[in-house]
Amino acid sequence: MVLAGTAAVLKQAMWIRLDGIEQPLRFEGGDELEDVLKSVLRGWPMTRLETCSDLAMIQISKGPHGYERRSPWIERGSAVVHPDPVDAVCDLLLDLQHAYIEDRARHGGDALLTLHAAGVRMGTDDNAGLVVAPSTHASGKSLLTTALGAAGHRVFADDQLPIIAGAPTLGVSPGFLPRVRRPLPATLDAALADFIRSHPGPVSDQFRYVNLNVEAMAPRGEKAPIKAVVLLDRRDGATPSLSPAGESAVLKACILQSFGRKLGALEVLDHLHAMIKGIACYTLSYGDAQDAVAVLEEAFA
Repeated sequence: MVLAGTAAVLKQAMWIRLDGIEQPLRFEGGDELEDVLKSVLRGWPMTRLETCSDLAMIQISKGPHGYERRSPWIERGSAVVHPDPVDAVCDLLLDLQHAYIEDRARHGGDALLTLHAAGVRMGTDDNAGLVVAPSTHASGKSLLTTALGAAGHRVFADDQLPIIAGAPTLGVSPGFLPRVRRPLPATLDAALADFIRSHPGPVSDQFRYVNLNVEAMAPRGEKAPIKAVVLLDRRDGATPSLSPAGESAVLKACILQSFGRKLGALEVLDHLHAMIKGIACYTLSYGDAQDAVAVLEEAFA
């Protein structure tokens, strides 16, 4: 593994050690990133180190064009640059997920596969489980996830959902607050718009984090069985409805939206195939997030 950074202690550098990730993060000239990171993480104990001689796996330095991130998951010699600190942290979360998965594997933890998907726990008692929505273009999954959280369901993820193979397959909360795109749609239900504005998290020109409370937001590491996969088909003006989805279509969607693998291709295929065996698989057609919540509650709550 290629490690970004240097063992030298830099005068204006700050190190952040996160529980669950062995090597520290290094922020150089961007102290404001610490506040943003604290605001969007749940269940990630964090320690600030003023000096550190350890190599940093992930580093962000403030340059003339913005916040430059380097890590083993970015092409060697290159950096991802964001002018806004909130966008920089938003993109950083993907690297945190990679680092967390690799450290767990290295220390003998459960092998995690991550789905680019939303996951919300619905139902009560023995019927409770995660309804998972793999990402598709312009599907509105983050807004729908937030609407479900506002309705009292427990949000695990709006974008990255680690899973553990088994019977049943478990979804694991990464502990990242949901974020919605800005501006909010002009046609958004007034109650949902008010909920989002009354739960403010960090904001950039592109995104607004939604600061869900402890009842609505699962912290990092909380697990729940996956009980349904729902493919999202959002179309303006569509009447919300659930229709059965074919196993092959759901499997394909999950394979295309999987990453962070420390497993072979056949293992990934076997795990995802086992995940969807015996659970509900649907396509949700909808136009409005609030109307979609009512349909999902009727089916799964």
